[in-house]
Formats: sequence, C-alpha cells, structure tokens
Amino acid sequence: MIRALRLLVLSGFALALASCSGAGGLGNILGGIGNIGGGIFGASCNPGTDVQLANPVPYQSSVNPNIGQIIIVANGNSNYLGQNYQSLNITLIDDSGSQMSGGALQLTAYPKGPHPYNTDFYYQSSFGPLQIGRTYTADLTLANSSFNSCSYALQSFRT
Repeated sequence: MIRALRLLVLSGFALALASCSGAGGLGNILGGIGNIGGGIFGASCNPGTDVQLANPVPYQSSVNPNIGQIIIVANGNSNYLGQNYQSLNITLIDDSGSQMSGGALQLTAYPKGPHPYNTDFYYQSSFGPLQIGRTYTADLTLANSSFNSCSYALQSFRT
C-alpha cells in the first residue's frame, strides 16, 4: 500500500514537471524549483519576474512582417531572466500552430519603448520575415532546445 502511494505521488510529481508552462500555476512553481542550485530539474523558462512584449506591444495588429526582432521588457534584472538571458530566446507560434524560434536574447537599449515597471530591462530576439495576416503568440523558451522542453507564455500580436 505504501509503495503504491509513493508511486502515485511520484507519478503526479512527474506529470506536474512535464507541464512546465509559463502560463502560471504549478508549472511556474516547479520552474522556480528548477532554478535552485543550477537547476535540479534542468533549466527553467520561468523568468522570475514580470515580462511583457515591448515591440510589438501586446495585442498590436498590423505589425510589419519584416520587424526583424521581437523586444521584451522585464521588471528588473536581479532575477532568473536577468542572470540567464543568453540561454533563452523567443519562439513565435502562429495561429496555424507553426513555430519559429528567434536568436538568443540580447540585452538592448529601447529608450522609446514602454516603461511598465519601476526598473525596465529590455531584451531582443532576432527573427526573419513573418507571414502576413497571422496572429503570433510569443513564448520565452530555452535556446537550442525543443519548444516542448519548456516555455513561458507572453502576449500575442498580429501581422
């Protein structure tokens, strides 16, 4: 009986780990645990702070498909994102389910960008041309890994 209970608890824990999504809930809590001591469960996409799109702005429409880069803004840099941004990138998922990964995040200046936080830090990920007339959802993901390994959902925009 105890063995079956342990198996059930471990199975539930493994299922929770597999659901590492940035949309909130248990995935974020476990993502935070993954950051302890260099990541006991591997790397995490949980930025450890508030993050939103800066260019394009959240839910913007008629975005130029040749935008070239997606910029995000984060609240401060004393967090997982600020310390590990070079290991993360942005992945765009269009309304048909196609995925496009951008380059690794780079710290960037964006003085005319939105300033939603007391301490704004901007990061950009480079992209080639996007499809016209598509809605894209931006996710923060681990660079050089499969999209399903972890993601942190941001906002969407439309070209």
